[in-house]
Amino acid sequence: MEGIKTRTCGYCHSERVWNWNGQKMKDGSKVYTDERGHRWAGRRCPVCEKSRVAAAVRHDSFDREMIFQQLVDKGFKIKSKTHPVTVEKDGQVYQVGIRRARTVDGSILIESPADVRDDIVALVFESVRLCTPEQIKGVNVFVPPVETARGISGPTLTASIDSRPSVDAF
Repeated sequence: MEGIKTRTCGYCHSERVWNWNGQKMKDGSKVYTDERGHRWAGRRCPVCEKSRVAAAVRHDSFDREMIFQQLVDKGFKIKSKTHPVTVEKDGQVYQVGIRRARTVDGSILIESPADVRDDIVALVFESVRLCTPEQIKGVNVFVPPVETARGISGPTLTASIDSRPSVDAF
């Protein structure tokens, strides 16, 4: 078909359809789409953009900062905090995949298989502990880094809870 152009994605390095559909954004930039009408996001193809958004939604700042701190503690330098997460150590660059995991009867259960492009897989284990407010007094509270807050205020936690379970309920 004449007029179909391709472009190499800056993230997955695959050749994908890259067509201008005649539309422009409010800032004047052109809207490029693939063969299914999905939009490119700068150098990121629609498939990589979908995966980036899914990763951003799946792993909140608490998970991500915990992973970044462990990587730094192991001697890695963080190159990119957005999907795909990349780190460097001893001049070598690695791609880090993040997967949720839990233990079931002594075995590890992972939410999805690791991506073949991942050099390192960070497993974020999920567990649940039921506590009363009295039991968690004095526990440190996570405060997101200032660079990720960007001045957006979060929900206030000043509302009181009328019916709380007793300490011995757990």
